[in-house]
Amino acid sequence: MQDNTKKKIIAVATNLFLTKGYEDTRISDIIEGLGLTKGAIYHHFKSKEDIFNAVVEEIGNKNIQLFDEIKNDSSLNGVEKLSKIVHTSFSNKNIDMIIGISPNLLDSPKLLSSFINEINDVTIPKYIYPIVNEGVEDGSIHTKHSAELAEMIAVLLNIWLNPLIFKNETSSIFNKIEIMNAALDKFNIQLFDSSLIEKIKKVENKKI
Repeated sequence: MQDNTKKKIIAVATNLFLTKGYEDTRISDIIEGLGLTKGAIYHHFKSKEDIFNAVVEEIGNKNIQLFDEIKNDSSLNGVEKLSKIVHTSFSNKNIDMIIGISPNLLDSPKLLSSFINEINDVTIPKYIYPIVNEGVEDGSIHTKHSAELAEMIAVLLNIWLNPLIFKNETSSIFNKIEIMNAALDKFNIQLFDSSLIEKIKKVENKKI
C-alpha cells in the first residue's frame, strides 16, 4: 500500500511539474491532485525537493538499461561506447523530460547538490570511468590518467553543456561542442560527430 501511494505521488508530481513547472507547483497542488492528506505526503517525502528527486530518479531509471547495454556491448571498444552513450543522451526523450521539468539548478542549492552527488556517485564510477579505462586497455583512448579524464568528460557534458546551469544561446552550444571536440581529440575521443551535431541543430532550430 505504501509503495502504491509513493508511486501515485511521483506520477501526480511528474504531471504537475511538466504542466506547471517545478517552481509553480506547490505541495498543496500535489495533495489536491492525489486527494490525500498533507500527512500522507510527508510520510513519504520531507519536501518538494525530495519529491522532485524521486521523479528524476524514476525517469532516469528508464535510461539505466540503455546505458548498461552500451557499457556491456562487447562489439564496441571504449571510445565507441563513450560516443554511443553521448549520442543516446542527446536523443533521449527521458532526458528531455528531466530538463523540461527542472528549475535552474543555480537557484536550487539542494537540487544542485543532489545533481552533483549523482555525477560523483553514479555517472563517473559506474559508466564514464570504466569505459574510459576499457578504452585505454583496448588502445582506443590515449591517456595515462583515466580517472581524471573521466571526471573532465563528466564535468563538460553534465555541467558545462547543461542548460539548467548555463543558459546557452544556440551559437554558444556549438562553440562549446567545437572546443570540447578539440580538447578531447588529444585523447583520440570525439564525442560529437557530424550526425549528432546535425541532430542537435534540428532540435535547437525547433526552439526558435
